[in-house]
Amino acid sequence: MDLRSLRYFCAAAELGSITAAAEHCHVAQPSISNAVAQLEAEFALRLFSRSRRGVSLTPAGRDFHQQARQLLRNAEQVEARFKQRRRSPLQLGIHRELASRDSAWLVQLLSRSLPDHQLEVRSQPQQPPALWLTSARRVPAGYRFVSLLDQQYHLLAPRGWPLPQPLALEAALDYPWIDRLDCEQRAALLSRLPQLSEHCLLQVDTEDLAMSLVQHQQGVTVMALSDDTEGLPADIQAHSLQGLVPAELLGRQLGVALREDIDAGVAQALGLQ
Repeated sequence: MDLRSLRYFCAAAELGSITAAAEHCHVAQPSISNAVAQLEAEFALRLFSRSRRGVSLTPAGRDFHQQARQLLRNAEQVEARFKQRRRSPLQLGIHRELASRDSAWLVQLLSRSLPDHQLEVRSQPQQPPALWLTSARRVPAGYRFVSLLDQQYHLLAPRGWPLPQPLALEAALDYPWIDRLDCEQRAALLSRLPQLSEHCLLQVDTEDLAMSLVQHQQGVTVMALSDDTEGLPADIQAHSLQGLVPAELLGRQLGVALREDIDAGVAQALGLQ
């Protein structure tokens, strides 16, 4: 007995015809007849009554059909659970300046949106990847952008460091400044507060390093945050810049940039037609 014979038998039983079962299973009629004959011989059972109108199950055949159908359902469940699905590789580039907490969240979101693809994440891809995790302001030429996460800029300081409320950016000058070279709004912020350069204690080129330095009470910095990602460490306090900078400088959008020649199915899955 094998699963193929059981499938052929069940098709004949449910369609009431050897011919119809052959058409349904896309095989020649003798394949169905031989499978039924082998089952009848193996189990010493008469499974079908035959007539000009087709075939019908005998009482023994009805019991056998119930068991055969259950076996096939079990086989389908095992296959669905354990058989590895082949996924098409899809390279995803990521700017290393992007904070790990943000990139991890975005990769997870993309993975759920593209279940038929295996994402190959590279921080320094050798060739232009199909997808880039980036911000709206840094979309490379030849790519289309899909926004996935909105963020707002905040002043970050170690918890316990006093800052006047309501907050004034000039208050940051009372503390050492951690200059983030990767920050998209760095030039705009320095043009508004050029004194920050004089108070610069450290220059860093990643969000993760800047966050760690604030956590270790080395200074204050500005960073974009989102409610949709993991919260800040308990020893860091965030102060909104709402009303302190122009609206166009207050936030940023993170998302995925798709290469213009990307597969239409991928574009559709990510919201581009």
